[in-house]
Amino acid sequence: MQSFIPPTRTLMGPGPSDVHPRILNAMARSTIGHLDPAFVGMMDEVKEMLKYAFKTENA
Repeated sequence: MQSFIPPTRTLMGPGPSDVHPRILNAMARSTIGHLDPAFVGMMDEVKEMLKYAFKTENA
């Protein structure tokens, strides 16, 4: 069986919509679990940035 490679088209309807190749490449990468130390560290950084954006000290 051959791989399906759809032709490039500009989709103008409500969905599905065109996806930029950069996004498709990112989605093709491996994922990590929510308990992975790398993920936990990244979420800690995001939490700090959100606290700054919302000007709060709450966790």
